[in-house]
Amino acid sequence: MENETRPAYIVRVASTMLTLSLIVVLLHFLQPVIVPVLIAVILAIMIFPFAARFEKWGFSKGLAAFVTILILSVVLGVLTYIILTQLASFTTRIPELSQKFNSILDNLRDFASQKFGMKRSEAGNMIQEKVKQLETYSGEMLSDLLSKLPVFMLNLFMIPLYMFFLLYFRHFFLEFFYKVFYDSNRTDIDETMESIGKVIKDYLFGQFLDIVIIGAANAIVLYFIGIPYAIALGFLLAVFCIIPYLGMIAGSAMIFVIALLTTNTDWQPLTALGVLWVIHIIDSNIVAPAVIGSKVNINPLIAILVLFLFGELWGLPGLFLAFPLAAILKVIFDRVPALKAWGFLLGEPQKYHLKKYSLPHLRRKMNLADNKKMEPMEDKLPGETGVNPLPGDNIDLTPKDKKD
Repeated sequence: MENETRPAYIVRVASTMLTLSLIVVLLHFLQPVIVPVLIAVILAIMIFPFAARFEKWGFSKGLAAFVTILILSVVLGVLTYIILTQLASFTTRIPELSQKFNSILDNLRDFASQKFGMKRSEAGNMIQEKVKQLETYSGEMLSDLLSKLPVFMLNLFMIPLYMFFLLYFRHFFLEFFYKVFYDSNRTDIDETMESIGKVIKDYLFGQFLDIVIIGAANAIVLYFIGIPYAIALGFLLAVFCIIPYLGMIAGSAMIFVIALLTTNTDWQPLTALGVLWVIHIIDSNIVAPAVIGSKVNINPLIAILVLFLFGELWGLPGLFLAFPLAAILKVIFDRVPALKAWGFLLGEPQKYHLKKYSLPHLRRKMNLADNKKMEPMEDKLPGETGVNPLPGDNIDLTPKDKKD
């Protein structure tokens, strides 16, 4: 019997691994198509309440979708204009910043020669070599960005178009899901769609509010410390922090370098770095839980893995899409009985998982779950006929020969 079941099990595992590999390959090669559609889906879910409100005010479905997308585009356009204006003024100071950078290099050369006993020329050559590598890498990045600019402009037009049709044809797509999952209860499909919409809306609205609050705090702090381009840098750091764990490290390092180049003292960059990290700690422990809550209940280990997986798969867009997509997958896994274990794995550990004696508690819990699954014992013994007496029944059980 064991030899008969083993090939079937091996075939199932092999087919599952092959299917997952093909899905990953398709997701990677179809990135130019899939990523804009996913961004459009997430943004459409976020702005759907506004479109529904316009429809209640008497707007047609198409007009409500168009007006909602237009308002969102204007808001994002204004914010982008403010940031690009400050970045443009930053580029005008490049010659000045280049001189400041050369003076910093001279100081690093002197420090290396004094502290490590290196010749000034050797230290200078080493630093210059690293700078040349950085310049080469920056040039490659710039050429790569310029090569992707036409695709970016195309997506800038296509994403709002996708959003419009997703809002306008939403009931058409809902009927499609009814037809695909015709064996499922329609109520389950509706509840799953509502859960996905609620998780995405709550998470994105909370994230947007968190960016506004923390971006304003960062900008105010940088302004009073005397760091130029405080608004752009403050909100740019808040956007970077959408990427968990890595965003703050990369954003604060960028601001530290810019502060080092644009100020004339040592205390300003160091103070800015320290205060920004204090704001980030307050945000992570107080502000973000208050405005976002536990809308995306992904445990930290899975969050890091998901972040790297989607980042490796789709690059920078994958880093921003990782959490919303993980939240959608968790909602779906929790609704499908065969996938509930994977939904549990994506979620956060419970308090009893982190206690000292968590293993005995877990075993007791699993034993209780197993006892609930056990079928109740039958009143009749195997081969017995008739009705067994219940307690309190006045039935004479004396054998017939004893009665005689």
